[in-house]
Amino acid sequence: MKSIKYLFLALAGVFAISSCNDDDFVAGNPVMDPKTEFSTAMFGDSLQFTVNASDNDVPLSTLKAQLFYGEEKVSETVIRTKTNDEYSGKIFVPFYANIPNATATLKLVLQNINFTITEKEYDLPLSRPDYEYLTLVSDETDEDGNAIEYRMERQALYEYAVTARFPQKVKGHIKTPVPTAQANEIVFGWQGGEIKEGTTSAITFSNSSAGKYTIAFNTFSYNASPFVKLLIEGKEMEMVDDNNYRIDLALTTGQEIEITGIPDMDEWWIDADYFSMQDNGKLKFLPMGGNYRITANFTHKYFIVEVLSGGALATLQEDGTGAIWIKGNGIGKPSLSNVVGWNEFVSLCMAPIEKGKYQITVVGGKTINTSDIDFKFFHQNGWGGEFKHDAISTTSNLVFVGNGENGGDSGNIKITEGNSLDAMGIYTITVDVTAGNDKAVLTIKKEGEEEIEEVKIKFDGEEMQMVDLDNYKIEKEFTQGQEISVSGITGFSGWWIDPDYFTMNNGKLTFLPISGKYRVTANLALKYFVVEAMNGDDLATLNTDGAGAVWVIGYDIGKPSLANQIGWNDKKGLCMAPIGNKKYQITVEAGTNVNLDKIEFKFFHQQGWGGEFTGNELTTNSDFVIVKSDGNLALEEGKTLVDGELYVFTLDVSAGNDKAVLTVTQK
Repeated sequence: MKSIKYLFLALAGVFAISSCNDDDFVAGNPVMDPKTEFSTAMFGDSLQFTVNASDNDVPLSTLKAQLFYGEEKVSETVIRTKTNDEYSGKIFVPFYANIPNATATLKLVLQNINFTITEKEYDLPLSRPDYEYLTLVSDETDEDGNAIEYRMERQALYEYAVTARFPQKVKGHIKTPVPTAQANEIVFGWQGGEIKEGTTSAITFSNSSAGKYTIAFNTFSYNASPFVKLLIEGKEMEMVDDNNYRIDLALTTGQEIEITGIPDMDEWWIDADYFSMQDNGKLKFLPMGGNYRITANFTHKYFIVEVLSGGALATLQEDGTGAIWIKGNGIGKPSLSNVVGWNEFVSLCMAPIEKGKYQITVVGGKTINTSDIDFKFFHQNGWGGEFKHDAISTTSNLVFVGNGENGGDSGNIKITEGNSLDAMGIYTITVDVTAGNDKAVLTIKKEGEEEIEEVKIKFDGEEMQMVDLDNYKIEKEFTQGQEISVSGITGFSGWWIDPDYFTMNNGKLTFLPISGKYRVTANLALKYFVVEAMNGDDLATLNTDGAGAVWVIGYDIGKPSLANQIGWNDKKGLCMAPIGNKKYQITVEAGTNVNLDKIEFKFFHQQGWGGEFTGNELTTNSDFVIVKSDGNLALEEGKTLVDGELYVFTLDVSAGNDKAVLTVTQK
């Protein structure tokens, strides 16, 4: 024990004599008699304490246990103490990275209702646990649905490792054993671009190739390995997140680029506007020389290339140099599974092929819709300067430039009536601004055709119809609880299974929503099934009686992950699962399907613009989600979602579509 302090605090005016009461103010005398000996503890412990607390003059208020690392209070437990009695509790000793063994300060603070305080301080030597082993908990499951675990043996102080045959990427978290009665299990996961304690959000370990290799972790520094080293021309790419690595480079036309660290490079899509694959395995750079940002996107397995100027993404300059960007529907790279849409900072950067000329190459049904496109050209990656109908023209008979009155918004590029692009036809789209940015000329030219490689996929015993290279669909009646077999999909065990529509057991799916007709689309690029309710041959809409379908459109939500964020793209609306009694449901995992600290999406009567739920028609009793006046959902100020936790949004329209009730529950 270092010291005992008695502090007498009184508010101004307390000693004033009341006109109705002449009693003097009594400060009181809180007395503590700790029954616990505090000797040593380990980081991660829950330290138990028992204190006999009393004050013979004034009722007690609170007993606090406070832990300080240096001057910083890192933990606190508060116990209400209404009567003189013996009180017990626990205080958690935080487990942080890079904190050496040292002596902390434990304070016990007893306070009565008149704010009189008694404090006792103790020196508490702390040490980091030296575990016998750790456990790597993989996101992969065995045939019984249990997480596959690997024992990481102690190699040296704080160093643990496991060597086994792993796939090229291993997703999972790490947990500790519980060595003593007062210890806790400590978990380590990925948060904010680094490994943190207290989360089970998956760490993505990655090796140069699948096979036998070692996964290691240090419980002091949180250093871990392996994380694949991606090198372009010998320079290491920076990890943006689990699925994206990037680097800024100065490149010249015709330069051969060596890329190392991607074991399945032969499976990656090579953007013909920027690269051609050489026999020596290197990529030949095709556009004009300059500064570029290259992002290796592991979700879609392709390289995103963007023009830079002064270290920032380039914009179109008055002399026609810089960059031109594409936003809109019906176009995407490396396939239509990654349509650009109208998200503010998601755009395709056209390749500068010479001063004032920019190009994008597309394939019908693969990277551009054959009959339904609606995109336009911008001066920057975001809102601002754009090519409206008075700044761009075309002589093409395949597409036209909208002017606001001819079936297209000003500057939007659409397919001319009665025409379509050829399925798997290769087209180059060029924008020429050599005559001025307000006199741009659009040309589109067919260069050839790609061979169609159709896959035979059966869903519930019936063959799915090819929509495009990455999407196959089937439309049929399904019954709730129906077991469904799937064949023809390579690596099906690794697909993301939408918890609103299916469970998977022994390789078979069980259908969860109410019985009815649905469209199921197998998305081979994103490896999941898109399920949408139907009414006859059309996608279902919300009927006046509350039956049908409800759709979600907006920011900060996406399936199978936020890499496929919906945004305000009316072609990508998510169909909520009809679960019965005029109720609709969507389940999301925080940090994976929905952002942790902000949301901005809403509910619609159809997949697209039209009927929607406004703030006058939708209410919620959630304590962390609010409905704004326009119907958009948002998080309460100061509230965040718990990383890795599941949240179920349920919309109930049984009282009427204009009296909808939203409930949000955490699973």
